[in-house]
Amino acid sequence: MSDENEDVREMLTAEQVLALIPISRTTLFRLERDKVFPKGEAITPHRKLWFKDEVIAWQRDLRDPTSALSQAVRVRNLKASTRPSKEV
Repeated sequence: MSDENEDVREMLTAEQVLALIPISRTTLFRLERDKVFPKGEAITPHRKLWFKDEVIAWQRDLRDPTSALSQAVRVRNLKASTRPSKEV
């Protein structure tokens, strides 16, 4: 007989994710859009949740300099720092 709780994964709100990862809400959604952060699950039209285990795995991969994620973030940051500045 299988345990009912076996398939239950804890989920986090954007506020809970941002408490773990000190970035802005906009940056969170940009990282997700750029596929360098786990994709959240829309549970209603105005509510999105992230699986806690995926966020924790993301943090571990970010610390590993050999991970694909770490390298992708490094490239993304390099591109952002080499963009020409906007003149006013």
